[in-house]
Amino acid sequence: MSSQLPIFLREHAPFLLFILLVVGALGLELLVRRLVVTRLKERLVADAAVITVVSLALFGAGWQLSDYYKEWVFRELLRNTAILVAALHLTRAVHLLTGKRGRKKLLPYLAFIVAYLLSLFFLFPPVQNAQVLVWSVRLKKLFIFLGATAVVWEIGETLKNEFVARIFRLSSTTAMLLLFGLWEVNYLNFNFKTLIGIAIIVFLTAVFTFAYSKGIPELVKRVCKELPQQDSKVVENNLKSLLTVLYLILLVKLLSGFSNLGSLFDKLENAYLIKTDLVKISVGNIITFGTLAVILFNLLNIVKKLIKLTFPKERREVEGGSAEALIFNLGVLFNSIILLSTLGITWKVILPIAGTLGVGLGFGLQTIMNNYVSGFILLFSKKLKVGDIVELPSVSVSTLGSTSPSVFGKVEDIGILSTIIRTNDGVEISIPNSSFISSPIVNFSLKDPYVRLKIPVGVAYSSDPKEVKRLLEEVIEELPYTVRFLPKMVRFEELGDSALIFRAIFWIDVRKDMWVRNIISDFYFRAWYKLKEAGVEIPFPQNDVWFRNSLKVEIERPNLPKEES
Repeated sequence: MSSQLPIFLREHAPFLLFILLVVGALGLELLVRRLVVTRLKERLVADAAVITVVSLALFGAGWQLSDYYKEWVFRELLRNTAILVAALHLTRAVHLLTGKRGRKKLLPYLAFIVAYLLSLFFLFPPVQNAQVLVWSVRLKKLFIFLGATAVVWEIGETLKNEFVARIFRLSSTTAMLLLFGLWEVNYLNFNFKTLIGIAIIVFLTAVFTFAYSKGIPELVKRVCKELPQQDSKVVENNLKSLLTVLYLILLVKLLSGFSNLGSLFDKLENAYLIKTDLVKISVGNIITFGTLAVILFNLLNIVKKLIKLTFPKERREVEGGSAEALIFNLGVLFNSIILLSTLGITWKVILPIAGTLGVGLGFGLQTIMNNYVSGFILLFSKKLKVGDIVELPSVSVSTLGSTSPSVFGKVEDIGILSTIIRTNDGVEISIPNSSFISSPIVNFSLKDPYVRLKIPVGVAYSSDPKEVKRLLEEVIEELPYTVRFLPKMVRFEELGDSALIFRAIFWIDVRKDMWVRNIISDFYFRAWYKLKEAGVEIPFPQNDVWFRNSLKVEIERPNLPKEES
């Protein structure tokens, strides 16, 4: 017995050495996490990174040590053991990232352990039955699929956006089912190279999770602190969407590079739906088209918001808003050209279509193209900018049961086909761009935002004009809307039929105070009390009637009953 022990140790030295490496790696991992990781700010991400590196190192060591075995059974046993250790470690790293607790987190562990036990059943079969061995292999693959799917679903929980999380779970589950099917028909093989790719994917997922949940919000908070909250939210959402697409692209590249799925992707790339000299559309082109569309339009939405930061703060709303609209319109045109060529539509097709569209402009497309071209004319002519206060006398709209003879409000956005104007009632009205070219518009803030108000005031003929002028000047000075550095006056306008007509004249900043009717109302409130306090009478229309000749007045008495004596 004593002589057989050294032989056993010598024969199974690779397996025993692997176990020692596992124990030593766990001790080293614990030491690094306590001495280094605990001092870092993002401890969970660092923990997951350390565990991922350790799992990858253990798997590589186990796989290399297995080559020292001459017997196939023991070589596969050590490899399966290394795979189990790495899978359990990677699952633990995912649990740290997601913060998952409770019994549900045990599911992937149990699935991987059962798969390992089934591999032992295949390596050391208690019964020599080919059918039983085949089913043990299939069950092993099934439990590996269940464990991997549970881990992928848990990764989806790190996505804060519920809609994005659902899309991720649906697409990842579909991908896992596809991989399981390919594995079942022996089209997909897992080996040492594949597990390295999986470990890199887990590490990449850790980086993605940190960047999505904390990195991007912190970056937007620092870079976009001078932008409105709504613009900052647009930048953040588009950055997250862009990061998600890039993450998925890297996943596909890793699966293609670390497995034999590359040939499958090549076949999809060359699977043409339409293939002619003029049009070549394949499955790969469609996937590239969709991916590139998301990337280009996310970048466009980010750039059009960040362009405002290049303008001084006092000019950011007006000039920055106009630059944003211009970049968006040009970006849509540029992206459309790139995407059409990506889809496989060549210039030989685009040019005849453009010629056909030129003929079609005289018919159904005339209005659309007219509005599209008018938008560029507005932006390049600088006659209309985002933030301008405008009025369209020739445009009549009905909102909330009332019809307004004109549209007065603030330009919120100059789009591809229409311009959005927000009225004082909070109603956003979409007006075709061609209306600003073909119809007269009043722009109260084209060169500067200062406009002059002229408010009439009538007082009784018995009033002292100089006193009235002084009182109205005091009212103008008390108004918070008055632009102090521009001239203001009270003008004696005319001798009216029933009153002396004065006109209070002062300037306001229409961008800051576009509620003009409220300003006029406030002026009248103050003027009425000021004049009343000074004893100045505010007249109302009245007429005196004079008769040239004397009038004879007859008074009719009613027939009253005689009083009884």
